[in-house]
Amino acid sequence: MVCTVNLIRYLHSIHYIGFASAQLMNSILVFLIVTRSKNSLGSYRHSMLIFTLASMAYSWVEIIGQPVAHMKGSMFVVFTHNLSINLSYSLGEFLVCLHCVLTGFVASLLSCQFFYRYVALCKTHLLVYLQGKKLFLIFTPSVIVFIIWFIMFYFGMPNILEKQEYLKKEFKICFNVDSSKTPFVGPMYWSRGENGEINWKITEVIASQLCSFLSIISFLAILYCAISIYSTINSLRHNLSPKMLDVNRQIFKMLCMQTIIPMITMYTPVALFAILLLFGQDIPYLGNLTSCSLAVYPVIEPIIAMTCISAFRRATINAVTCSHSVSPTTAVLPVLVSKYRNTEKQL
Repeated sequence: MVCTVNLIRYLHSIHYIGFASAQLMNSILVFLIVTRSKNSLGSYRHSMLIFTLASMAYSWVEIIGQPVAHMKGSMFVVFTHNLSINLSYSLGEFLVCLHCVLTGFVASLLSCQFFYRYVALCKTHLLVYLQGKKLFLIFTPSVIVFIIWFIMFYFGMPNILEKQEYLKKEFKICFNVDSSKTPFVGPMYWSRGENGEINWKITEVIASQLCSFLSIISFLAILYCAISIYSTINSLRHNLSPKMLDVNRQIFKMLCMQTIIPMITMYTPVALFAILLLFGQDIPYLGNLTSCSLAVYPVIEPIIAMTCISAFRRATINAVTCSHSVSPTTAVLPVLVSKYRNTEKQL
């Protein structure tokens, strides 16, 4: 892994810029969700709000721990490198673990949002089970993912003496830190014995692959829901009111962009880490690029939402230009146009 102290300085600059921008943009989005989405987004606004708050929490963990990803041979680690705050070892280890867990948690939240849109458009008879406080049931899989990821990282990939010795020289050269005093977590797939034989660490391989498997399940769920939603929107385009069709398309576009961009910039590099470890191979600068993309991720999501949702976009433009406009009053749930009556039935 190619990594120098100078690159880490640039990474920390990205951490600070990313944190400030993320808090600003997500705060604006929270304000828009609370004040501009009650009539236009219906109950879906609660799902958006939870996702936005999770991004803000992710950003706080990012700036406090300032994690750096690094790979060497059969080992991939994420460690804290915050020179501004003197974190205790146990707190630093918890934060770096929480950072990794939140990465998977946010992906699962996206799949939950897709699932809600899938139910709202494709399985409308199930909406009765997601009314009121029951709406939060859709986040049950995300909570399960959070718990499993935390257990796998904190207990399945522990910071042990063998790993500290393995990283000691490289940590000192690349980052000028002591591996025995630097909190980190990450899997070590195998090590070499005295005679050069490979000793597989089955527990850590299983822990790492289980986390990867859960992420794959989340993205497969997103893919299935996305295809179903797209098909339903096209099939119902003559039965939905023009405003309703437009709102559903806006949300679908937003969710797709919020999935595709982090998949390319974040989850694909992380998947490469998991695969390359099996062969002890490395891609130069992959860890640095991944750390940078993780730092700016919380900034991208609110920008996508404010760009794709017309009510948010108009409110933002109006605030900048000091003009006013009437917000739309279209509900987000599908509206079927009856052939026999001129009234619309909201599901």
